[in-house]
Amino acid sequence: MSSISLPVDGTAPSTTICGIPFFSNRRECISHFENGSWMTRAVSFIKSCGTTIVAAWHKVSLVFRHVESKMAPFITADSRLLSKRRLIVCLHGLNSSPSQFKGVLDEVMKRDVSQTDIFIPRILKRGNAPLDELVRPILAEISKWAATQGDKELVLVGISNGGRISMAIEAQITKPENCGNITKLRVVSIVGACRGSTMASWAKRWHLGWFLSKSVYEEMPAGSERQSQLDRDWSASLKNPVPREYTFFASPHDWHVPSYDSTLPEVGNQKASYAIIQGYGHSSLPHGQ
Repeated sequence: MSSISLPVDGTAPSTTICGIPFFSNRRECISHFENGSWMTRAVSFIKSCGTTIVAAWHKVSLVFRHVESKMAPFITADSRLLSKRRLIVCLHGLNSSPSQFKGVLDEVMKRDVSQTDIFIPRILKRGNAPLDELVRPILAEISKWAATQGDKELVLVGISNGGRISMAIEAQITKPENCGNITKLRVVSIVGACRGSTMASWAKRWHLGWFLSKSVYEEMPAGSERQSQLDRDWSASLKNPVPREYTFFASPHDWHVPSYDSTLPEVGNQKASYAIIQGYGHSSLPHGQ
């Protein structure tokens, strides 16, 4: 990915990794992109159209290469095996599959994973079910792991709707009565619908539920009853004692979750890093990452 030049307002990243500037403040992150030159933003948009086409082809190729079957050992959790010091849980997006994390898995496996369990569950009905039903089986496996011996570090990685599921899991697992031996939590959200989807809100407003499942249509709009409850539960969980670190990736050309309030949410006093990735859209950013 190409680096991004600093705008004239002087906002500077807290760190730069592989040419990507990360900010500890979401407002500075947003300003960094929006105050850039119009040409930079135009080139980014044009590039995002191309990367979206490439990502669509890549998704098709995963099926033909039977990638998901090769990832089978990481998809089905055996609670007797999930007992290592660190657990990485990857949560795929709506109407997607665990194969969405093929690139992430390849990168993780290049590192020392002797003390790491990896769990990439196949989300119930590909995400087209009530949020509580999506969370329940995944939370159960995490809870079993958290109860095993030794200090534990939990890493939640969510893409799109997986970011929303991740927040719901976080709100539950960080409660003192549920966290077991978890002493640290890391959350990575890639174009996450953390606070709902404004696209789903538009569909609800214009009565376009025919192209969304009932659960998504009713629960995912920003400000819906279920989303508002999730926002309250998650905000309350930030006061729980488990220390956390967040990393949020957003696209400036996101038609699915076009609100930075959702993709780059505030996290109170918790440590966070924010990045807006130019040249990628909602579907292509997970592939590009």
